[in-house]
Amino acid sequence: MDRPLVALNRLLAVLLALPAVAPGLLPAAARADVRTLSAGSHPITLPTEAPATFRLRRTAPGSTLHVALWYVGAGDSVGEGVRLTLGTTPDDTGCGSGAVFRPTLGEPAPLLTTSASTWTDEPDHPCGTATEVFVTVGLPSDPADAGRAATLVVREEPPLSAYAFDLLREPAAPAWRPLDPDPAPQPVVAGATPENALLVEPGSLEVRLRPGRQAMVGILLDWDQSLRAQVDGSADAAVTIIGPMLGEDVASSGPGWAQTHVASYLHRNSFDPTRAGASLDGPRYVLVGLPPGSAAATVTLTLAVDGSRGDGVPAYTVPTGADGPSADPPDDSAPAPIWIGAGALVVVVVIALTRRGARARGR
Repeated sequence: MDRPLVALNRLLAVLLALPAVAPGLLPAAARADVRTLSAGSHPITLPTEAPATFRLRRTAPGSTLHVALWYVGAGDSVGEGVRLTLGTTPDDTGCGSGAVFRPTLGEPAPLLTTSASTWTDEPDHPCGTATEVFVTVGLPSDPADAGRAATLVVREEPPLSAYAFDLLREPAAPAWRPLDPDPAPQPVVAGATPENALLVEPGSLEVRLRPGRQAMVGILLDWDQSLRAQVDGSADAAVTIIGPMLGEDVASSGPGWAQTHVASYLHRNSFDPTRAGASLDGPRYVLVGLPPGSAAATVTLTLAVDGSRGDGVPAYTVPTGADGPSADPPDDSAPAPIWIGAGALVVVVVIALTRRGARARGR
C-alpha cells in the first residue's frame, strides 16, 4: 500500500475519533441538549434528577434579560424551594440568581415564585454583552415538587442610552391614602396564578375567597405609576402585590391593604428586593387571601393607580426590529461550529494529502 495513503487513513481516523475521545474539547453549550427560549412564557417541568438548563439569545449587546419562575407547590415544607441562576455558560451562575422561599406551612397549593436578572451597571460586563445567556433551574429541595409543572417567564429589556441613567429622577415614596370602595363592586372570577389572573381596570371588584387559598388579579402599571390595593368585607383577608417578574412590590402595607413603589428604572440599583420588584413597567398581580381555618368570604377589592408617565421614563436604545430574543432560533440539533470547522479541516487535509500522494506516485 502507498505510504502516503496509510498516513492519510491514520490521520483521518484520529480526526474522526476526536469527539469520542476528547469530549472536553467541545464547548459546554455544544455538549448539552439545551432548549432555546424566546421572550414570553414557557411551560417546563421542575427537574427530578439534575438541574435543567435553557439558552437565551440576546438581540442587542447591553440588553437586560429578566427571568422569572413560578409554580404551584406541594405546600408542606418551609424554606428555600428551587434556585434559579443565570450565567454566560451552562455551568456559570455569576450573572444573577434567586430562590423560591416558602414562608409558612398550611396553604395546600401555594403560588411559589422567584426571579433573576442579568442587569449590571458595568457597560462591558460579560453578563451584559454575551450573545447567549443560560438559565438553570435547580432541583427542588422538597421531593414532592420534583416533576411538577412550572413556568419560566422571559423578558428582554433594551439597553439604556449612555446619558439617560444620570437624568432619571428618584421617585418620591408614595403615601398611603385609604380607598372608598364602590357600593356596587363588579363581580369577577379571580385567578390563582399569573397564567389565569384576570387583567382588570382600577375600581372595585367583588371577589369570592376560600380559606387557605389566594385569589389573583392583574393590573397594568406604566412608568412613574404606583398602585394602591384595599380589601373590605373580612377582617381576616390579607393583600400583597407582586411585579412583572413576580418579585414582591410593596412599599407599605397594613391590615387589608398594600401599596406598590412607583415604577422606576432606578429601583433596580436598590438592595431592597421590594424596590427592585418595581424596576419595570408592566402588570402588577394583586393577591388576596384568607388564612387556613377561617370562614369563606366575599370581599370587595378596590384598586387605584396613581401617577402618569413623566420624566422618569428610561431612554432605551432599541435595535431596529428587536422585540426580544429571536422567535425562530437556529436549530440546536445542528453540529456545533467547532465540529463544522473540524469537518472542513478533515476535507482539506484529505485533499492535500491525496494530491501529495498522487504527485509522489507520478514521480
